[in-house]
Amino acid sequence: MSVQAPRTASMIEADASAVLVEAKLAPPRLRPGLLARTHLLDALDEGEGTALTLVAAPAGYGKTTMVRAWCAHRGSALAWVTLDARDNDPVQLWRYVATAVDRVRAGLGNASLRWLGVTKGHYEAPVDELMNGIAAFGKELILVLDDLEAVTSRESIASINYAVRHLPGSARMIVLTRADPGVHLAQLRARGELSELRARELAFTESETAQLIVDRAGILLEDRDVRLLHERTEGWPAALVLAGLWLRGVQDPRLAVNEFRADHRFVADYLTQEVLDALDDELREFLVRVSVLGRCTGEMCDSVLERSDSTSLLEELERRNLFTTRLEQGGWFRMHPLFGEFAGFHLGLTEPDAAGEIHRRAAEWLRSRHITVEALTHAATAEDFDLVADILDEYKLALIRSGSSRTLLHWVKRLSDKQLSGHPVLSVGAATAATIVGGAALERRRFLRIIDEIQLREPERCDALVQSTTKMVRALALEDGVAQAVWDGRSAVSIARAGSDDALVSSLCAYARALWYAGAGDEAHAAALEALDHPDVERRPPGHAMVRSTLALTALDRGQLETARTHAEKAKAIVGGIGSSRSWLGAHASAALGCVLAAEGALALAERELTYAERFFHDELPSIHHAWVLVELARVRVLRGRLETAGAAMSTARSALSEFPDTGRVGELAAAVEAELATAKRSAGGGELVDALSEAELAVLRLLESDLSVPEIASRMFLSPNTVRSHTRSIYRKLAVNLRAEAVARAGVLGLLAKAESPR
Repeated sequence: MSVQAPRTASMIEADASAVLVEAKLAPPRLRPGLLARTHLLDALDEGEGTALTLVAAPAGYGKTTMVRAWCAHRGSALAWVTLDARDNDPVQLWRYVATAVDRVRAGLGNASLRWLGVTKGHYEAPVDELMNGIAAFGKELILVLDDLEAVTSRESIASINYAVRHLPGSARMIVLTRADPGVHLAQLRARGELSELRARELAFTESETAQLIVDRAGILLEDRDVRLLHERTEGWPAALVLAGLWLRGVQDPRLAVNEFRADHRFVADYLTQEVLDALDDELREFLVRVSVLGRCTGEMCDSVLERSDSTSLLEELERRNLFTTRLEQGGWFRMHPLFGEFAGFHLGLTEPDAAGEIHRRAAEWLRSRHITVEALTHAATAEDFDLVADILDEYKLALIRSGSSRTLLHWVKRLSDKQLSGHPVLSVGAATAATIVGGAALERRRFLRIIDEIQLREPERCDALVQSTTKMVRALALEDGVAQAVWDGRSAVSIARAGSDDALVSSLCAYARALWYAGAGDEAHAAALEALDHPDVERRPPGHAMVRSTLALTALDRGQLETARTHAEKAKAIVGGIGSSRSWLGAHASAALGCVLAAEGALALAERELTYAERFFHDELPSIHHAWVLVELARVRVLRGRLETAGAAMSTARSALSEFPDTGRVGELAAAVEAELATAKRSAGGGELVDALSEAELAVLRLLESDLSVPEIASRMFLSPNTVRSHTRSIYRKLAVNLRAEAVARAGVLGLLAKAESPR
């Protein structure tokens, strides 16, 4: 196997250019003649020293314009990212952020992009590397995340929380959003690390309303008229701008003010009568249709609207301030979202099918350029879920193999059973994605049920790929017990060998894993090796990772500890490389490494890996996988003296195992660990406390239960390591034990851990 040279950040960004949307990385242009709102600039200045500045308000409050103006006024280095639905994947989110930072100065995002593009793991590592790059910059850097309301996934929000906590002092993050985000605002506020601007601050004051309407627009209004207009609009900047445009064309502006409301019906009437009717037919038609797109390029508009002059028309719209903003890079334009909503409404009245057709054409254009998420969004907006299904059918394998199973699953959930019945390969791909992601057992059952129904009604539509993949998913899920999983895995391999090489690696890895659970270690090893020898295994990362995890476990059975570690670490690297560490698939890699660490005696690290894995094995329904990792976790906790938590894990595991007809080696392992736990409890409960522990010894005892080393305990307690060792020897003597784990176990039985408090 040849060894490829490591890629640089520029190479990684070049590779990603096919899917990076330049418009997301482009700060909006500054328009000349903006109304000076010095109090807002001052408010942003006052946030200096806080890690996060939140600018939260509904659409039309000028959030983006105000922050962009402040950034220009500030003159600091600026990294701007406009967020959208694809950033619900934290890997995608931080790829954009790291790219934006790297464009401030080449190299700042290098290490982070390397993690994200080559060996992606948990988001902490690439975020840490990015923060290191920002710190090394040495100058103030402003990081703006615009449209944060588009990001709703817990993982992406958690990654932003993490970044805020680790942001260097030289940097400042500003988030713009229509709704309060899921970041830890209360905690940041309590620590004085949050500055906020909301609708009440962003709303125009009466004085600013007068400047906008009277001084700038030249509309003759009395002070009381301005006051009334301000009250009617509640200072909503977009409504005031629309009011100003409207009032220019009326004979008696003072009288008209009494008729104006911040109501969408009035805005729509104005836009129709006073804006659209003032344009020539060609520009009016283009403005309405292009506004439906929201964000576009001239090339995209030419294709979608069947024109050849879209770029020049977009430039004309921008020049005439007709709701069009040119972004700074990539030839992208952004249409005002309020006008976009109006355009859809207007087209619905005049041409009911027009907006849907525009969205469908946009979806096809984006689909042809592999901008999959945006294509799906337009197709769904058009309510063309057959097109959604077609796009997913085309990109299902690419999404799964690139670590985007969550994206696939998100969109497939929006399809009806009837639509999925027309796409059997997509249905089985969705079942695979549900398994890889984890926590979606009921969804997996739904997709498998659809496949079963197709096979009964129209078996000719279920080719070898569908049949083998269906058997593979069942084997991996272990829902019908270990013996049935072995049978399903064997069938999957047989079908794949005969007619579907695309499914062979995954079928072999499922078969190998089922064999391992059945206790057939040699057969499992042979099946996994066959998968590993497949010429395309490295181009099929999910199957490759699962094979490596299984080989780590079979190597442990054979006593080959070094080989087991190699396979486990490789599995972790593979799932990290496709951004799947936080998934059911990633949990297998973590569990395998946890078992290796336990065999090596690194119990604290083993418990950490197994605890991490347990989170992603936990599902809506009990599973043998979850029971297995709980039993392994309980064994490590017994060895560490954590008998109460070990007992809790065993109780949950036993409850899960009772749901299955046969559990293979997991049932035997559970019995062995229960015996070990019982022995440890008897040992810990024997005898009496020799002497009472001092307050200092109780404080040390509590920290002995942690993962801290003696020097770390000493640092935490502001003591010398020798003093901690002296306290530890005294604890051992008084508890009549010889080891740290025994001390923890004995203290737990005696109820001493709850009483321990660190000196203040």
